Amino acid sequence: MTIFAAASLTDVLPVLAEEWIKSGPAHAPRFSFGPSATMARQVAAGAPAHIVLSANPDWVKYLADKDLLTGSPVTVVQNRLVLVVPGAGHTSTTALTAERISELIGDKKLAIADPSVAPAGAYAKSYLEAIGLWDTLSGRIAMGSNVRQTLTLAERGGLPAFVYATDAKRSTKVNIVGVVPSDATPPILYAAGRTKLASGAADSFFAFLSSPAAAPIWAAYGFEPYVSK
Repeated sequence: MTIFAAASLTDVLPVLAEEWIKSGPAHAPRFSFGPSATMARQVAAGAPAHIVLSANPDWVKYLADKDLLTGSPVTVVQNRLVLVVPGAGHTSTTALTAERISELIGDKKLAIADPSVAPAGAYAKSYLEAIGLWDTLSGRIAMGSNVRQTLTLAERGGLPAFVYATDAKRSTKVNIVGVVPSDATPPILYAAGRTKLASGAADSFFAFLSSPAAAPIWAAYGFEPYVSK
């Protein structure tokens, strides 16, 4: 079984797989991680994936619209967007404002994931546009190819960066200095879909992702349960 998944799921998915394997005779899945758009486009081009997990449900819908999925996609969990700076792993839950962001960035560049392929970057751009900072900062943007590379730009490059709360939580080299208000971006939802290659094992793991047994693992890695509005 091969799973194509958003880069922000790099840590949690192998742990979920380990727990799932305990429930029966199954082999560990193979994972391919990257920007959600890239993963979806590779599957659309014929890459042999059994399950696709995206940080933007639109990319799972993109595959469904191409009649590449079996059954209905499922929204699994949700995330938050935060601003981080180099530090020792401290966390602030203060809601960000345009003034606070400008103060934290100063004359530095701001790191975000590439909005054209990575949902984290698209969410960050949308937020900066909404608060009137995108035009001011667009000439000082350092883009990572995905959210994990963007976190590295903060950890090793010393830049303020917009990343997911879950990625920031796993790092001991950045401080979370503020949280993007939940009503300031579209909901950051993770959706899963099964391709037409999926069969017994893939069906089982797909169901496990939304099961009560998986919930504590998602929570331990900072993901929040999906609550339908």
